[in-house]
Amino acid sequence: MKNWMITLITDFGATEYVGAMKGIIFSICPKARIVDITHNIKKFDIRRAAYAVYSSCKYFPKGTVHVVVVDPGVGTDRRSIIIKTEEHLYVGPDNGVFSFIDDVKEVYEIEYPAKSRTFHGRDVFAPIAAYLECGASPKDYGKLTDEYIKIVLKKYIKEDVIGGEVICVDDFGNVITNIKREDLEKIGVTYGGSLKMRLKGRIRTLKLLESYGFSRPGDLITVIGSEDYLEISVNQGNAAERLKIKGGEELEVFK
Repeated sequence: MKNWMITLITDFGATEYVGAMKGIIFSICPKARIVDITHNIKKFDIRRAAYAVYSSCKYFPKGTVHVVVVDPGVGTDRRSIIIKTEEHLYVGPDNGVFSFIDDVKEVYEIEYPAKSRTFHGRDVFAPIAAYLECGASPKDYGKLTDEYIKIVLKKYIKEDVIGGEVICVDDFGNVITNIKREDLEKIGVTYGGSLKMRLKGRIRTLKLLESYGFSRPGDLITVIGSEDYLEISVNQGNAAERLKIKGGEELEVFK
């Protein structure tokens, strides 16, 4: 049974731009059910968009088409792409927003005329998503390609030191790293213990707790987030603001 579902991830906020995209989708595919995953991605934050794709799209039913519009390079020579996985289709700019999809089967470079050079969300991505959801094939709108842009995250484990980097910051100010629970276990760091973290030239000793509420309000701690990555957090506060983190910073963790 077809689910007729299209999701949207953008940095548009509560603006008319979202409405324009929905209007195009409904005009082409009236049966579509549109799900707003989020329109609150920080403006132009490709890393945050890529993590939102990774942490949300995989939970949708088979056959869902996901549209991602965080696109600071709109109107330039950056490509637009369709990504096909085992169960889903993704449509958006080729700028890294699809970096963390781990089951890519095919990638198509979109060939589709745009009405404007500044709003490909409305003029390219929304209509293509609607046509795909109504039964069209990706090959109808582009040509197969072997490459697409991916954010490459630094990571290593050397003796008892884990090197990694900050993927992004979420809306609560949690600092999400690319270090996983299994990495910490390799150096003997478990819940209830402490770890040392070298970040922005300073070494801090932080507790690894099961959740935020096991600390006092205002405490700087670490937790394993819902996608199994190490996060730096402040209970009822904003770790990114306190540490002045934006995303992409390198760090090291050791016991």
